[in-house]
Amino acid sequence: MARMAREVQGHFVHHGPVARRLTQLYAGLVLYGASAAMILLARVVYHVGVPDRIGSLVFSLLLGAAAFTALGIALTAAIRSAEGASAIVNIIVLPMAFLSGAFGPTRHYPQFLRAIADVLPLTYFIDIVDGVYLDGDSLFADPGALAAVLAWGAAGVLVALARFGWMPRER
Repeated sequence: MARMAREVQGHFVHHGPVARRLTQLYAGLVLYGASAAMILLARVVYHVGVPDRIGSLVFSLLLGAAAFTALGIALTAAIRSAEGASAIVNIIVLPMAFLSGAFGPTRHYPQFLRAIADVLPLTYFIDIVDGVYLDGDSLFADPGALAAVLAWGAAGVLVALARFGWMPRER
């Protein structure tokens, strides 16, 4: 669905601002519709509950989206071409997801891998979402994790402001 939305959006980009905005709206609806369908499926088939603090969940997800978007834009300063973007992102994201516990518990990892995970922003974001969704905590229940995600997001913003450009830089 996401690919279809990108193709439709790409087709109408050259047809003016109204068509562009309509296709962006369509792409957003497709992606949010798919997310809503997954949540509904999890609720019906697997009896997944809704967290007690839905506002904290929404704000924690928005915080994570903002922080990782800033980091992603900052990362573009290191990428020389569109062809290399996927490789660089995969080299960073996949190990970070495994080390941070996105795919399962990390308590059996060797100490040096847990030490690496302790500096990754995804570790703290997972702690926040886990606390809000599974334990019913508020967004502010783990101030250290909140500060870590905010600090990584702020670092991403600062690097992006200093280094981001629409035109590729020659090195």
